[in-house]
Amino acid sequence: MAHFHMHLRMGSEIRADIDGMDLPDLNAVMHVIRLAATGAAQSPVLSYDRFEVTDDIGRLLAIVPVASLTEALH
Repeated sequence: MAHFHMHLRMGSEIRADIDGMDLPDLNAVMHVIRLAATGAAQSPVLSYDRFEVTDDIGRLLAIVPVASLTEALH
């Protein structure tokens, strides 16, 4: 199991995921991000433009645009 952080970013502003989450792989991370977007109709998640997924030492593993998630929900 790996530890992932799913930060939210809008321009230079970042909402850091300090705690992170233990998940088996990036596919599981994507599932969690999709769930967040699904429940985000009234959430601050939609005010950010992307998720930045990092590991525990801060290496950037993935960038997931919020727009691509919300478009997939329609």
